[in-house]
Amino acid sequence: MKKILFVCVCLSLILLFSSCSENEDIQSDTTTEDLVTEENYSTSGTFSDTIKWRYDESNSSFLIYGTGKFEKRGGVIPQNESHWSGIAETIRIEEGITDSDKFAFWLFDNVKTVCLPSSYVGYIPDMKKIEKYIVAENNPKYSSDENGVLFNADQTEIIRYPKGSPIEIYEIPEGVISIRRGAFKESKNLKTVIIPQSVDNVPKAAFEESSVYSNPKNWEDDIFYVDTCLVEVNWKTEAEHIAVKEGTRIIEAHAFALCKNIKSITIPDSVEIIGAQAFESCSSLESVYIGSGVKKIGGAPFIFDVEGKPCSKLKNIEVSKDNKNYTSVDGVLFNKGMTELIQYPIGKNQKEYIISDSVTKIGYGAFCFCDELIKLTVGKGITVIDDCLLFGCDNIETVILPETLTKLDGGAFKYSGIKYIDIPDSVTFLGCEAMTACDRLETVNVGKGVSFIDGCAIGGQSLKKINVDRKNEHFSSRDGVLFNKDKTELLLYPANKSGETYRIPKSVKTIKHAAIMQARNLKEIYVGSGVEKIEGYNFCESVEDPELDFRYETNYEIFFDGTEKQWNELLEDEYSAEYIDKSKINFLQ
Repeated sequence: MKKILFVCVCLSLILLFSSCSENEDIQSDTTTEDLVTEENYSTSGTFSDTIKWRYDESNSSFLIYGTGKFEKRGGVIPQNESHWSGIAETIRIEEGITDSDKFAFWLFDNVKTVCLPSSYVGYIPDMKKIEKYIVAENNPKYSSDENGVLFNADQTEIIRYPKGSPIEIYEIPEGVISIRRGAFKESKNLKTVIIPQSVDNVPKAAFEESSVYSNPKNWEDDIFYVDTCLVEVNWKTEAEHIAVKEGTRIIEAHAFALCKNIKSITIPDSVEIIGAQAFESCSSLESVYIGSGVKKIGGAPFIFDVEGKPCSKLKNIEVSKDNKNYTSVDGVLFNKGMTELIQYPIGKNQKEYIISDSVTKIGYGAFCFCDELIKLTVGKGITVIDDCLLFGCDNIETVILPETLTKLDGGAFKYSGIKYIDIPDSVTFLGCEAMTACDRLETVNVGKGVSFIDGCAIGGQSLKKINVDRKNEHFSSRDGVLFNKDKTELLLYPANKSGETYRIPKSVKTIKHAAIMQARNLKEIYVGSGVEKIEGYNFCESVEDPELDFRYETNYEIFFDGTEKQWNELLEDEYSAEYIDKSKINFLQ
């Protein structure tokens, strides 16, 4: 019996040693990397000629030191660097480092603390586990508070809240004015933010994918509130009337954007600030009541709508009589002193409107898309129109301008339906796109005071003639065509000018940029030998093309009183000839 037991033990030992021998053979085939222990990794290295790194195992800190910008090299990342950056819990950037590229920290998955020196003014690393930023006191661009939140130098703006901070309630310090877009993005533990009176801007994007945004306690009736700020209304809300919560101080920019079901909004007396374009694209909105406390309304509060009809049903804006900063007259929104017209209700059912002489400023987009308006009279208080005054007003036909007006600029009547316009003698400046893309505009009468006309100031496919006052010292017209005073420069041939044949006057030496484009009725044009220069985009027109969106064509015959060589010498550069159909050019010599 003992002999049998001894034999079994011996056989077991033989099998065990045989198994270990086989495992050793398997292990011997593995790479050295599979067997390397942490002690084998070097704890220092080089990023560039001027920047090095060192890892401190005692406190899991990755030290970056040297001078200049910290950038990742292309190609394979060294094994030592990769190992330590992957387990480091602290990044310490030393004095002398000024910046880094946005890919420099992508391997630091476990970092909880980032320390920035006074010299560092560049890109801020943003890891998911980061709990605090620590910034040197004399840094000229950044600072941090006791909670590890990153600010600008004077702590008037929150730049970034650490995503991994364990804090659930954060009180923004008094003195902070604004919060940067994405500042609280992806913060996973924060539930509540307390906002001081000094803050006047809380962008919707500040809380993207954050626990603050997902916290149901911050939502009431489809409205996202952060402390006293109404940040966002769920655009899918089915509510037809919204009464903003009492105690709300700020309605953020774009807060009601795309809420297509809301018909009325009541703003309580507690609200002090309404952000820019706060009610854009509320296509069913008919009325808004503004309480007594509003001190500031951002630009274009009721535009733009992605379909081109912003708040198209808005008929009435009412302001509390106790409001010291704003008022309304017949549903039109003004500042209290009636010196600024802020918003004319887009859906107001009125064919004519007269802007009061007390108004010296018209707010951006104040009359945009007002389809009911046919005639607008601008008051004597207006000296400049430069903000797309009638953009999208398809049915407007007449605009009466005051003799006090001196400047039309910034797309003043762009994309409007005006048919004709008389530019008063007081106007001296016609700026870029002042009257372009006006598809019904037929006649422009230029007063004697105009001394500057931008090359893109006037245009439209229906334009038939431009008339210039004979007393104008800078410009002239002949048969509806616009020239400089002595007619040495042809400035604009109206797109819809009548007549199939046009002979360029002998006095013309230069045909200015895009002076003869979209000449819809021409069949023949004669260019005399007196012309010395032809600038770009002439003798062609753009036509729709399903493959290219549009293309340029020459749809009439060109007769030139000279040779082909002389013609080529007239063209300002290669682009001047690019869109002209050469087969349409007839050389008379």
